Amino acid sequence: MDTACQPHSVHILIDNAVRLRFFQQVCAQEKITPSLVYHSSLFTWLKAKFNRFPGQHLLLNRSNQPRLSTRVSIEEIKSGKTIQYGLHLAHSNDELKRATLWVFSGFQFSAMELAQLYNSTRYFEIANFPNKYQSSYKGVNADADHDKKVRSLSSSHTITQEDMSGLVNLLNHYRPPHVDTSILSKSVEQVINLLGFYVLNTAAPQASPLAQIKTAFEIQKCRKLIERFQATPLPERYSLFIGQVSQDSQTVLQSKVNTKQALINALNDIDKPHSHLVLRLHPGEKKLSAITELIEFSKEHNIIVSNKGSLFEVAAHCEKVYTINSTGGLQCLLLDKEVTTYGDAFYKGWDKKLVTAYYKYVLRELVSE
Repeated sequence: MDTACQPHSVHILIDNAVRLRFFQQVCAQEKITPSLVYHSSLFTWLKAKFNRFPGQHLLLNRSNQPRLSTRVSIEEIKSGKTIQYGLHLAHSNDELKRATLWVFSGFQFSAMELAQLYNSTRYFEIANFPNKYQSSYKGVNADADHDKKVRSLSSSHTITQEDMSGLVNLLNHYRPPHVDTSILSKSVEQVINLLGFYVLNTAAPQASPLAQIKTAFEIQKCRKLIERFQATPLPERYSLFIGQVSQDSQTVLQSKVNTKQALINALNDIDKPHSHLVLRLHPGEKKLSAITELIEFSKEHNIIVSNKGSLFEVAAHCEKVYTINSTGGLQCLLLDKEVTTYGDAFYKGWDKKLVTAYYKYVLRELVSE
């Protein structure tokens, strides 16, 4: 738990429906009532008001004032376009500096802009464990201070063999929630947000209607393509490469290599010809071109593409694990696997004892409100 910075008041940024639900649960868990809730898009503003989520709700608008942040946002990376506008805010700087800003992730344009106005920002992420979340005042994933916390806690708290075995059993059939995200509900949300962007001047960048329709079809095609590899048998000896979403913030902002280059590095490391490299595609990939490129590359280099079973089951029988910085690699450490990361990862250098300390003492329960 973060105890270094207890907020006088909490202001929350919401940028989609999933994160609205997330922060409703976090507020219930931490017994916090936000005083101000920002919405960078129209859909969550409407939904929060309908559900009577507490706090003053402010729909963020674009401003002619120059932007405050200089870092590139994840929206700019995805669209290939630079955002020129800033945010319009009615509250004074002194009022904002006395509060703590809560954001999910922190690489979004609105999050980067708002963080410039606060002395304290708390960054949240859903952890890759059932019903758990993580947070840090330092940043997200590799930028967070999880390593420092875990090493301190593991030296002062007892981690038993039962603790480690119990966590392995928990993960044996765990299915991450992003696998079953509804395309239809997301499309409805995007249509409403697009209306807000052009009519109400809302802050979050929006793709054109044509681009959004194309993305919805691409996601469906990606899922169907990945399904083809769910029955692909695994060789007797293999090393596992855990794929990631091509335009995920961890992949593009916390790594200097892409998946193709990381696969090349892994190929150079495995014990040829006695072992094969198996690529597990990420089920949340949204770009069809990224999936097809990896499949073609794998064919050319004798890499086996397989999404058979659960990640944990497949990792249990592999020799080594490779990834850019997926938190799936964190789970594999519980199986005493050697995990190589090619990007920045907060769990680099950990073992299963540290992973268990992270789960037991750093992560918090994501409960219903």
